Amino acid sequence: MDDYKKEWSVGVFLTQVKIIRKKESLLEFEVIGEDHTFLSMLRETLKDQPGVLFAAYRFPHPLLENPIFYLQTSSTDPVKALQQAADDIIHKCDDLTNIFEQTLSDSV
Repeated sequence: MDDYKKEWSVGVFLTQVKIIRKKESLLEFEVIGEDHTFLSMLRETLKDQPGVLFAAYRFPHPLLENPIFYLQTSSTDPVKALQQAADDIIHKCDDLTNIFEQTLSDSV
């Protein structure tokens, strides 16, 4: 397998958000350019955060509108919960990258 490359990279896409409503324990925002893949991962990560009561999203119309994400907390600022969830997702991706690279180096 001389043509096989050990190197690989993950492209980074910058997601844009538009805040619709923010209160002390509520954050509602439009997510521009994302789909179920990322939003489901974000929702699942948020639901494991302490102080998060509700994390969900909906697509008003998948072809015409961007998804809307809802985050309700009890004892933490929703923005801080969102930041923590983003950090957790980054760490999970780093772990996956390390496992993948280790597997590749073991197999060649």
